[in-house]
Amino acid sequence: MISMKLKSFYDDIVEEGTPDRLLDLLEKLDAAERAAAARRET
Repeated sequence: MISMKLKSFYDDIVEEGTPDRLLDLLEKLDAAERAAAARRET
């Protein structure tokens, strides 16, 4: 069944987790966004 195959596919993706490089990039983007917001407030 297609539904079972799709569920299996998405379960595998969820189990992989988020790569460290992506987490690092997201943290840098958040920091840049916070810095830009702080500059606008002053």
